[in-house]
Amino acid sequence: MDSRERVFLALDFHEPDRVPVDFWGSSGFYRALRKTSGMDKEAFLNQHDVDFRYIEGPRYVGPPLECHGSGTEVDIWGVPRRAVAVPTPYGEETYKEVAASPLGDAASADEVDAYAHWPSPDWFDYTIVQAQCEAIRKKGRIVVFMGDRLNRIAQLKPAMYLRGTKQILLDMGLNPEMAGAIFSNIRRFYCAYAERIFASAKGKLDILLMGDEWHLY
Repeated sequence: MDSRERVFLALDFHEPDRVPVDFWGSSGFYRALRKTSGMDKEAFLNQHDVDFRYIEGPRYVGPPLECHGSGTEVDIWGVPRRAVAVPTPYGEETYKEVAASPLGDAASADEVDAYAHWPSPDWFDYTIVQAQCEAIRKKGRIVVFMGDRLNRIAQLKPAMYLRGTKQILLDMGLNPEMAGAIFSNIRRFYCAYAERIFASAKGKLDILLMGDEWHLY
């Protein structure tokens, strides 16, 4: 039984030969793996018969993203992020934390709608998606699109980055019009983005992994 048979059998509520397996590792983990064993990521996943493989997905081809001299980079949502390095026994791990929430001081839904940095689904090249899916299917694995940590289909996560974690949670309870404006703009982008991914994959994408719950607010 290959990965595709195994996973679809499980999703159909039947018992496969074993529980399907997924695995996520940080870039630091894979650097350590190569250093200690000489094994690359794909060899490691194959050795452990991991069933899922993740495509890179659409390539960003939009306006150049700002990069400030301080090391702060601006993401597709207009959110500035600074790189943070964390030492580990296997080398340095890095991640990017929000440096400021550009809609943190917004006072109305109209101001949110007028925000100049809402991204466009036109900023991505989707033509590469089908080939990515086919390459994984040929190996008998399940094809998943997740995106990266800064562009993963979600509502609450981008809202937290744009508005601030505390403020968007307060908005949901005390200022639903503001929360609704933020969520609807996020949702508008991601619905179009996902539709173009599905169209480009031509039925060869198995799973879309999302970053949090998806609902109409």
